[in-house]
Amino acid sequence: MRKRKRQTVKKLIQCVAIIAAGVLAIILFMLAIWYRGKNSEPVTDEQVAAQMQQAEPLVIETPETAAEGSIRVYDYDGCCIYAYYGKIRINNDGKNGKDIDVEAIGYLEGYQEHKDESEAGNE
Repeated sequence: MRKRKRQTVKKLIQCVAIIAAGVLAIILFMLAIWYRGKNSEPVTDEQVAAQMQQAEPLVIETPETAAEGSIRVYDYDGCCIYAYYGKIRINNDGKNGKDIDVEAIGYLEGYQEHKDESEAGNE
């Protein structure tokens, strides 16, 4: 009977120790949150406005639209049969559902050898 009583007391002490450790952990966690909040600077509307005024403005640059370029017409073998160089004006790009309308003002050359796209970018 004494052995049973000792085991019960031992289990009771273990339960109290576990509960005490849990409560202590919660208290330490709350204390850490409070301490962190106390040491951080408060954020007010005035502080946010001051930070926004210090920020550099966003500058978006849009390049001028190119007016000159080239148009190449290739056959099925990959040979360039016509090449146009000069001013290009796109009157309608087809986004409105109507036919594409492009004016080319320049000169037209006849047959040229086919160049890879990587070579064409180096012209």
